[in-house]
Amino acid sequence: MQQSNKVQKMAILVAATFFMENLDATVITTAIPNIAKSFSVNPQDISVGISAYMLALTIGLPASGWLANRFTAHRIFSMSIVLFMLASLLCALSTNLTMFTLARLCQGLAGSLMVPVGRTVVLSRTEKQNLVNTISILVWPGLIAPVMGPVIGGFFAQYLTWHWIFVLNIPLGFIALFYAFKLLPKELPQIRAFDGIGFVLCGLGLLLFVYGLEMISHSQKSIWISLSIVLLGCVILTMACYHLTHITNPLISLQAFSKRTFRTMFFGGSLIRIALSSAPFLLPLMFQVGFGYSPLTAGALLLALFVGNILFKLINTPLIQRFGFRNILIINGIILSASFILCAFFTEQTSIITMIIVLFLSGGARSIQFTTLNTLGFSEIEKSEVQSANILSTLAQQLNNVLGIVLGALFLFIASCYHDHNKTVLSVEDFQFALLMVAGLTIIAMIDFITLPKNAGDNVRGIK
Repeated sequence: MQQSNKVQKMAILVAATFFMENLDATVITTAIPNIAKSFSVNPQDISVGISAYMLALTIGLPASGWLANRFTAHRIFSMSIVLFMLASLLCALSTNLTMFTLARLCQGLAGSLMVPVGRTVVLSRTEKQNLVNTISILVWPGLIAPVMGPVIGGFFAQYLTWHWIFVLNIPLGFIALFYAFKLLPKELPQIRAFDGIGFVLCGLGLLLFVYGLEMISHSQKSIWISLSIVLLGCVILTMACYHLTHITNPLISLQAFSKRTFRTMFFGGSLIRIALSSAPFLLPLMFQVGFGYSPLTAGALLLALFVGNILFKLINTPLIQRFGFRNILIINGIILSASFILCAFFTEQTSIITMIIVLFLSGGARSIQFTTLNTLGFSEIEKSEVQSANILSTLAQQLNNVLGIVLGALFLFIASCYHDHNKTVLSVEDFQFALLMVAGLTIIAMIDFITLPKNAGDNVRGIK
């Protein structure tokens, strides 16, 4: 029992750092005009700061496992918190766009080590019967931070200055550092050869893939150049997969893909996460551009998602214990799809109360689906496979976050072309079309869930 309580405390610590990392990916979006004015540049130029952060988050991930083994998880986790704090301070002190971008790169690199290393420590010490509760703690930042980020960023930008967005990380970092020294176990280093070829292939492939996706989301960039970069990234990642499966000590083991439950979390789950990532992008735009709501009203409506995420956490574990993973993924997946369809039928005449109810239920369905998928993915993973499985899972989540925004923007573009090729201003119908396409992604994911074995994940429910 004492060991279980300590693991739970470590899970809360890692979740808090995950919240910091995820928050910084979205928090500056509403403060972009203020930051641009401070640096005397155009608002669209600040997007390089967002891209730099996302790219650095992805590139450092493949090496996190080897670094944790070589220098111990306790040291790497603590060092990454310190680096994240220093980079946040540099962001706040930035006087020009170049300094700001370099500081964001450092922030992203720190985050790419901080969260996966911490999650590996927690998951490798979690007994199967406690996996649902532990995953429930670990995943909440991924649901809440994208919703809270624009609200917090807008508050600081409007009532204080944008600098406080990054200053906030410093006291949070000191608290996390204190508990890291107190909770994380001290272990001996594990010496093994570094897979340099694997690191170069994974890093370069991910860099090109994510950068190409980022370029697609910016309308001023050439779509063909962007797609070419994405394709080149895919080719290099294919080479990386071949390399990782043909050497003795790969940088990342792909053994987890031999488990059906992990494959479902990775592939079917990716479609769900892409859909969930697109909602915080599409809904505020629809409320402001389509309905003419103020930024404050649009942000306040999204808080209904936040409340649903939190409250439905309370029933997540009992639901899984009672109905099983496959049934929950199918039934809750239908509810999630229905919530996106209902959002697509919002109009200027729809009452605020109706919107809040739909968004609240959607937030609850998001919470249940996210936790269920992540728990199922690790249900058959052995302790020796946790590190690589966790890195692969984290990589998928980072890529899904980028794809959610890219596909959301792409659906809007397709809708505007369909409704009027000469249109320069998005209409409510464009957002409705995009949300229906997002609902379609969740429906496609159902194929993966329906074909799951009925007893999938029963070992973590205490059923033999």
